[in-house]
Amino acid sequence: MKAIKTTVSVSLLASAIAAGTALFTAPAVANGLVDMSIHEINGKVHLIVKRQLVDGTTKYDRVTVPASEADKREAELLQDPNVLLVERDVVTYNPVPLTKAPVSRIQSLSITKASEGAATYADPLFNQQDYFTPGHEYNSRLSEAHQRLDFTNTIRIGIVDGGFVRSPDVTYVEGVSLANGRGPEFYNSDANIECPFLQPGEDMSIHGHFVAQVAGATSDNGLGIAGASPNVELVAARSMNCTNTGILSDNAESVRWLAQDLTITDLPAISEPVDVINMSLAAQTSCPSYMQDAIDFATSKGISVVVAAGNDFADSTTYAPANCDGVITVAATTANGYRADYTNAGDNITISAQGSAIPALDENGAQTSIYGTSFASPLVAGIIASALSERPALSPSLIDSILTNAGKPVRTFSNEPVLDMGAGILDAMLFLDGAGVARETVTVQPALSGAREQFTEALTHPAAAQYLQARTGAAGVCDIVEVNGETPTGTDSIAVFSVAQGDLLSPLSTTANIVQRTDTIEAMAFTVNELSAEASGNRQLGVAHCDLTTGTNCSVKDTIKALDISSLPTPTACI
Repeated sequence: MKAIKTTVSVSLLASAIAAGTALFTAPAVANGLVDMSIHEINGKVHLIVKRQLVDGTTKYDRVTVPASEADKREAELLQDPNVLLVERDVVTYNPVPLTKAPVSRIQSLSITKASEGAATYADPLFNQQDYFTPGHEYNSRLSEAHQRLDFTNTIRIGIVDGGFVRSPDVTYVEGVSLANGRGPEFYNSDANIECPFLQPGEDMSIHGHFVAQVAGATSDNGLGIAGASPNVELVAARSMNCTNTGILSDNAESVRWLAQDLTITDLPAISEPVDVINMSLAAQTSCPSYMQDAIDFATSKGISVVVAAGNDFADSTTYAPANCDGVITVAATTANGYRADYTNAGDNITISAQGSAIPALDENGAQTSIYGTSFASPLVAGIIASALSERPALSPSLIDSILTNAGKPVRTFSNEPVLDMGAGILDAMLFLDGAGVARETVTVQPALSGAREQFTEALTHPAAAQYLQARTGAAGVCDIVEVNGETPTGTDSIAVFSVAQGDLLSPLSTTANIVQRTDTIEAMAFTVNELSAEASGNRQLGVAHCDLTTGTNCSVKDTIKALDISSLPTPTACI
């Protein structure tokens, strides 16, 4: 780290603004709410200029001027026919995390999260991660959700933040700094990271380190916590300073860099776009065009953008980027499902998640507990990444739609006002249901099994083989398998179907092909070659027992199951 040993007051921030950097002192929680709708600091203003280029594309420039000349300079800029818009930059801050020494967890530690159908991890703080607890009525049930997933596809999560720390439990595959110390280095300890306004004795922020742990800490390594998604690549976009503050235009540019905007030429290009972006930061302002355009650029590339609602117990609609279009805005709850007493709320909240009493490791590896919407947000981002590992084709708009039906009610005390907390507490199991990830897998059975084994001699007779070949195309009974289900009732049918790998497992999916259906019997017969051919070409098989016409009761929660044909038992007579 490039240490500049000097004591600097807020009055000297103008020199940093004039230099085109973004260095601000962090608001302290103890001092109450801080007005962060700041366009001017000590007489200087950043004008964010949107220009149209000759090829029809647009780009943003930043022009720093004295505040007394801002109106005049803005008017001059707008005289240029290629200037589409001029806005003023805004100070952003990480919703200041509250950290506490870990509370005694004797009761919690006596509870094991191991249960049938639930994943467990050998991380020392895993039993304190309440959002993993199976069957939890007021939390996210991540252990059960992870049990449904193979995590064969690696998903990339971009972290727009600051305070990144080298740690054995958090690994970044790449990253850059877009704030002070702009360049390829982004860790707090890197030589080019400048902290000129860090007061003597004041610790550098490690906010991004906490955020990254919640989203994607390495799981099952015997260290710290388990990440919300165990098979992710973390990418750091440092746009907040050593004291938890920054400017919104740097945050917006970070979103663009993570989405592989190749017009950013003064930084190493990201190797490939991320799949999910998390922004645990806020500015009390309307959503400016430069941030909205950055979000639109990301979502147009299929990237979901998840943001924290803020920690001021205020109206979340007055905070950016939480009030921008196309983002997933996350409010915070306690481990037991009550609204956190600090969380912002409002009609722009998409979903809520635990943000209080989350265990984490500090920069020295010591355990602490963190509180804030800053940590509810990466929990949601990690759950989305987990679903994408199984369903990589999920679009941001579809993910947003699924979230609206994946929440559980937030608990409130009788004397509390009713606040808008979105769809409620995110239940990862319900989210995977909406994403079409099967809860249960069934297997095919050889036709020559069970009660039919007593007829082995008759069924393997050449005459029987000739008959079966004429009726089914099978060489004989040994080549026939059955898929069993309950006898259809009412308007329901039983269908064996396939969908493109990664698509929602549903007979109603746009890529679905119905292999066979029945409205009257409980079992369907297939040749082994028939099912193998259907599963080839990167397709997934499923069995549905629902109304295939209306689809009203077709759900992986209870009426659709995955069909596994990979381990077919061979009857003794067929060996």
